[in-house]
Amino acid sequence: MYLLVVLGLTAATAHADRRQFVWTYQYATIAPGVSELELYQTTKLDRFDSWEYRVEIEHGLTPVWDFSLYQIFIQPEGEAFRWDAFQVRTRYRLAPAGILFFDPLLYLEYSRKTDLAKQNKLELKLILGKHFNRYVLAVNPVYEFYWAPGEPVHELGYDIGLGYEFSYSFSLGVETSGRFKFKDTETESSFYIGPTISFASGNIYYTLGYVVGLSDSGNDGRVRFLLGVEL
Repeated sequence: MYLLVVLGLTAATAHADRRQFVWTYQYATIAPGVSELELYQTTKLDRFDSWEYRVEIEHGLTPVWDFSLYQIFIQPEGEAFRWDAFQVRTRYRLAPAGILFFDPLLYLEYSRKTDLAKQNKLELKLILGKHFNRYVLAVNPVYEFYWAPGEPVHELGYDIGLGYEFSYSFSLGVETSGRFKFKDTETESSFYIGPTISFASGNIYYTLGYVVGLSDSGNDGRVRFLLGVEL
């Protein structure tokens, strides 16, 4: 059993936080003492488009636990580029890879806008991962809580990614996301689906995803580019 645990931890920390999806998190944490830089660019496609840029530094604390700090910037169409928020995140692997049918990981995130009139946000995810042959499946049940100032808002949702690894350097996949927002007696929902493509070389990876909106309350579409570099 001890050998299985060691092998599971080693497999999950190989290649650090190589991500094959842009909306869905996989079962992975950064190896202890290792740091990684991730750059995000997200474009929300509507009548008036908006761009969001995230700079993330993540660091491995133990073989099963890591921590990240984000700085988030936005540029709505026709407006100035500005600092929008900061965010902290931690992930903890609940079991070694391969022991359970799904590999489980707990994800906790806190986000605060620079505009103090906007609400605080806490996000909790259960990340479930599964590899079978060259296929990779990731399922993320999501709970988000917004509070202070104003009335609290609860949001439930999911992110799901299914990919095929042609090799470590190249994979294709499809992702789908859904959110249900509850505020007072009102409920709002949004759904998305679309393809993802990912390349990797050495300690750098590039992943691009596009999803189309399937509901009136969400964006018409979203595009995200993700670049990860092990430092």
